[in-house]
Amino acid sequence: MTWNNDVPGYDSRHESTFDTGLLRRLASVSDPNPAATTLPQRVLWSAEQQRAAVPDVNHEAYMSDDSTLHKALLTLHTHGLLFLTKVPEQQTSVSAIAERIGPLKTTFYGSTWDVRSVPQAKNVAYTAQDLGFHMDLLYMRQPPHLQFLHCIRSSSAGGASLFTDSFRAAQDLWHQDPAAFLLLTKLRAGFHYNHPDSHYYQCSHSTIDLQPPGARGPTADILKTLVHSHDVGLDIARTTRGNVKDWLHSVAWAPPFQAPFNEAVTNGSVPTLRRVNSTVHRWHTAAMKFNALIHKPEGIYERMMKPGECVIFDNRRVLHGRRAFEVEDAGKERWLRGAYLDLDPYLSKLRVLGRKFGSSTVPGESSMAQDVEIG
Repeated sequence: MTWNNDVPGYDSRHESTFDTGLLRRLASVSDPNPAATTLPQRVLWSAEQQRAAVPDVNHEAYMSDDSTLHKALLTLHTHGLLFLTKVPEQQTSVSAIAERIGPLKTTFYGSTWDVRSVPQAKNVAYTAQDLGFHMDLLYMRQPPHLQFLHCIRSSSAGGASLFTDSFRAAQDLWHQDPAAFLLLTKLRAGFHYNHPDSHYYQCSHSTIDLQPPGARGPTADILKTLVHSHDVGLDIARTTRGNVKDWLHSVAWAPPFQAPFNEAVTNGSVPTLRRVNSTVHRWHTAAMKFNALIHKPEGIYERMMKPGECVIFDNRRVLHGRRAFEVEDAGKERWLRGAYLDLDPYLSKLRVLGRKFGSSTVPGESSMAQDVEIG
């Protein structure tokens, strides 16, 4: 292609070459994101399915082989959970694992942090108590996308790590009670980290957050209707039961850090005490149904992490918890070192590796059809 009225700095010999595939995508009115490529569909899993489908990844291969890293990143999209093995028992290992993907997310905990039992801890994670299912840092506007936990020591009794697929629970709720599902997409729950002597963070999120309504197909039509019309949407949902899994953007669930409800939950309505109480009651009823699905025994992946293992999981999809452990025995301890990574570095690395290996790659957040698209 040659140019008339070219930009300054180029003469009449300036030519540009464009791939025909790019031109077709640019000309397609059905694809608003021409840079997008497709990813495999998400896989909703039970504990048994997760163990069968996702093998552990060797640390050395993850660190040295781009093909292994690419497969690991795709697994984090499809399943949201994987384990590395034979990780060096060094304090710097977790940062190296995360930085293989992109720069660390630094928070008030630092760029990396330790999970150990400490006396009179302000954070339940630093006690020996049972730790219920939750996601980290929901009191921030941009919670981390990926979380990394490297087991350096694990000789105390108990303390098994627990994981469950919140997207599977959301899909089940959609099928069982569309009204409850819809309510959790509309009402925002608050979260806070309230220690005025040091830090005070607060933010609110929908318990179930959907992708922007740009998809095609019957599920997209149902969800668009749900977004715009409560009653009509419920009527359609009851009769069609579309697949909602690829419309799920994120979940926000962290009871230990949930803030009290206030008049903001009325979404602009007159904040009378009666209205607030009614709204909170409706949210609580729906949330308890969701909570029951989260805790279905067959969905709970339990693993006693050993020294030299590192778990990587999607912090906006996979809920994590921990059984209580003992720290009283002399010479015994449990020490995990953690790190966070934001969504953008993850997507960037996935795009780069997708180009290199020429296979299904990466998502943008503009449209969701049968496969996930990413720009």
